[in-house]
Amino acid sequence: MIVPFLCFHGRCEEAVSSYAKIFNFEARFLLFHQAPGRGFEVPESFNSKVMFTQFTIADQQVMATDYIPGLPTVPGQSVTLNIIHTSKADIEAWFAALSEGGTVGMPLQKTNWAPWYGSLTDRFGIVWQFSLNA
Repeated sequence: MIVPFLCFHGRCEEAVSSYAKIFNFEARFLLFHQAPGRGFEVPESFNSKVMFTQFTIADQQVMATDYIPGLPTVPGQSVTLNIIHTSKADIEAWFAALSEGGTVGMPLQKTNWAPWYGSLTDRFGIVWQFSLNA
């Protein structure tokens, strides 16, 4: 099993809480200050940030964290979440919600590879693709 692990820069709780409303799951967080024996230090200002969270979107497990300040983001440490789903109505609702404050890369439309497809980057910088599996 491959599980996507999303890394945010201080906005993990905000992002995952937003996703929880869209995808109807309960967001729970382990904050850095809640894990004092973690084996590494974080800046005092970062203690209230998310060390770990885990949730499910469209039957797929996803994990997330806040990047510790000073750790660089390197090429290859990005991910696109591709949701292949059987409900056009779900796809349209999720696409609309996630595109608020984001950028649509390709509007939902019929393509030669999918009966309904679209892509966007949400307001947290996560790239989403949606494909109807009819």
